[in-house]
Amino acid sequence: MSAMVSWKNVSKDYRGKRGLDDFSLELGAGVHCLLGPNGAGKSTALNILTGVRAPSGGGAFVFDQKVVRGGPQTRMVSCVPQAVMFPPTLKVREVLHFISIHYPDPLDFSAVHDLISLEGLMDQQCGGLSGGQLRRLGIGAAIICNAPVIILDEPLAGLDIEGRAQVRNIILQQKSEGRCVIMASHDYAEVEATADTITLMKDGKNILTDDIDSVQQRLGVYHLTFTSLQPVPEHVLSLGAIESVGANRFQLVTDQPDMASRVLLDALPDPRLNVKQSSLEDAVSSILQEELA
Repeated sequence: MSAMVSWKNVSKDYRGKRGLDDFSLELGAGVHCLLGPNGAGKSTALNILTGVRAPSGGGAFVFDQKVVRGGPQTRMVSCVPQAVMFPPTLKVREVLHFISIHYPDPLDFSAVHDLISLEGLMDQQCGGLSGGQLRRLGIGAAIICNAPVIILDEPLAGLDIEGRAQVRNIILQQKSEGRCVIMASHDYAEVEATADTITLMKDGKNILTDDIDSVQQRLGVYHLTFTSLQPVPEHVLSLGAIESVGANRFQLVTDQPDMASRVLLDALPDPRLNVKQSSLEDAVSSILQEELA
């Protein structure tokens, strides 16, 4: 993976408190997500990449050029912050125009409003938009820049089901066009649906960077859900922790899914067995607990 953006030994101090601590990371094309508890340093890392904040040590780079506030590298990065705000008297069309002229090769308006359903809103003032419409405008403003690097901080906040699906498709489209999409999110289901890799942060440090499947496999725990119309046999109960999850449905948690599956299939006439790996959220929680130990 050729690096499009990188942080190299970045530190950031705030009045004696360290926000980033020797943070290093390289990212190429694809969808990448920064995960971690509040205060882990996710927003600080993104602010340094956009040039909004200067590092106390080290540096952020876009295509191997160091990011400085107002420098040309910042025009290769577009960003949707978590709190999307625009001047209330500006029209949607004016916002998109104002942002697009600061980038060297912006997209046409038509490409943007088709993507995020802004048709019919172009002449409406921002002060009259709903929270979901403002979020969509923010994403449209990031897309119209046609920048190779897109930052999305909690991109699904305030969106309904239809809006979430729409933004998910936009993220995957940007990936297919070879962009580097960097998300910060607490929505693990959406991270699993869109991200190629995750970086887990804690106390300003990069705890791990890996693809999602590898992170889930680190936990090595599987959930086997099965049906039993009769009392669960003793030798099945001995496989591990089993709990009822519905009418005649049970769930077994095990780190030996193949062996447990064979036992269930042999012991029960029609178990309707479903095997599912532990979620990304489970794996991340386990890794953070290891860090605290």
